[in-house]
Amino acid sequence: MNTAFNETTPSATEQPWREDDGKVVLLACRRSGHEGLHFPPLPATSPLFKDCVEVEIRSTPVLYSYTIVHSSPKLDKAPQPLGLADFPEGLRVFARLDYPLDRRPRMGEPLELCIVQSETGPIYAFQPLNLE
Repeated sequence: MNTAFNETTPSATEQPWREDDGKVVLLACRRSGHEGLHFPPLPATSPLFKDCVEVEIRSTPVLYSYTIVHSSPKLDKAPQPLGLADFPEGLRVFARLDYPLDRRPRMGEPLELCIVQSETGPIYAFQPLNLE
């Protein structure tokens, strides 16, 4: 028996990023008549979805704040830095920080988006724009 798998592109709600010319851009949405952006974009099942347009966020964010999560020693996991980044469009996004082991995040530094592998698959993360 030959079973065909339907390959579908994840929605922007399920995967709120896209790779374009080797650069990762976030996908948000803007409601008609409203200034703010929604991130991740509203799902198609939302009653507000019909009034939304997709917006690509291509600007350079800066690190607003961060924390480092330490798991239980029994889990044997490395500490995980997490951060909030501010985009010039007025959007603040929470994500994993992908920094070299010997490098601590610095608030206010420019970041860029990257894709990293997690236990559940690829996710977006922030890394320093200029690795020193």
